[in-house]
Amino acid sequence: MNSVPSTLAAGPETKLRVSPRVYARAFGDEIVLLDFREGEYFGLDAIGAEIWRRIEAEATLGQVADGIVERYDVTRETALRDIALLVDAMRQKGLVEAV
Repeated sequence: MNSVPSTLAAGPETKLRVSPRVYARAFGDEIVLLDFREGEYFGLDAIGAEIWRRIEAEATLGQVADGIVERYDVTRETALRDIALLVDAMRQKGLVEAV
């Protein structure tokens, strides 16, 4: 059974916020992130950018997943799992924080 990774502090009701040390800039469908503290750049493809925008809008992970399910041919479970993996990587890099 696919599930949300155990490294994620919570499930679909989790809300995140963008770290104040991160600047985001859209380039077409993609977003480039700059971590001012570390001086690192990160790129998000169109789907990652959509997830980022929904996090900026203070959506829960469940709401983010619902938006992805509406636009793409994916189950909610798969969307939650993939979003959790991306969010976990962003949390480890300090790009987002749990609210």
